Amino acid sequence: MPFGTVHYLQGGEGETVVFLHGIYALKEHWVDMSRKISGDFRVILLDLPGFGENPRLDAAEYDLARQSKNVAAVLDAIGVSDYHIAANSMGAQIAFDLALASPERVKSVALIGSPINVTSIEPSDMELAMDAGEAPLVVTSAEAYDTRMDWLFPKVPFLPKPIMDKWKAEEVSFAEINTKIWEAVEGSDAAMLEQMAPEITQPTLIVWCRDDLIFHPSGAAVLASALAQSTVIQPEGCGHLPMLDRKGQTGKDYAAFLKNL
Repeated sequence: MPFGTVHYLQGGEGETVVFLHGIYALKEHWVDMSRKISGDFRVILLDLPGFGENPRLDAAEYDLARQSKNVAAVLDAIGVSDYHIAANSMGAQIAFDLALASPERVKSVALIGSPINVTSIEPSDMELAMDAGEAPLVVTSAEAYDTRMDWLFPKVPFLPKPIMDKWKAEEVSFAEINTKIWEAVEGSDAAMLEQMAPEITQPTLIVWCRDDLIFHPSGAAVLASALAQSTVIQPEGCGHLPMLDRKGQTGKDYAAFLKNL
């Protein structure tokens, strides 16, 4: 396989739920939220190929279509036959690709935090910054990491300092490849999710925080209207990563969604 070793966490028993993080993120971001469902489900928290503890890859492997194929290969390799998907940001594109490619295997899709590639009614703060030539999510220094935290959260959630320092140091160490990853993802020839949505037959949960600066919350209605079966939750006081700054309630919301399937 072109992506080498893939690290993941797993726990619980029952139907499988696979968690897919976003760009530059980590499997550990899901740990607390996933505890709300691991009593009834088997949970698998992946470091996506090329991220987290996994070796960094050639830039071409970060194209979104390649990422979807790589994740499908990982799930086959670890023996996951059918599953629910919970995905954040860039992971949403992978989730939709998998749901369309293997509808008999993917039971439901949950978008936890705003997804990539939705045409919102209004542009987000990040999209406006990108139009001005900025890349707010790309970390090339410790200072850039701290600035990005303010983009991701209206109020940065508490994390033990040793963990935060470790995550920061690790990401800064990949400063050179981070820019290439961003360019590969942005340059991907991927369909917008609202264009893919009419073919998604699985029940879909959308948790899109109203204080998200990365993708504007007006996109939730656009995506929901294109889906056959959707549940939309738009909470206040959280940002792009509600599995971190609204972890308890987001876990409960997801548990309720799964229970009602």
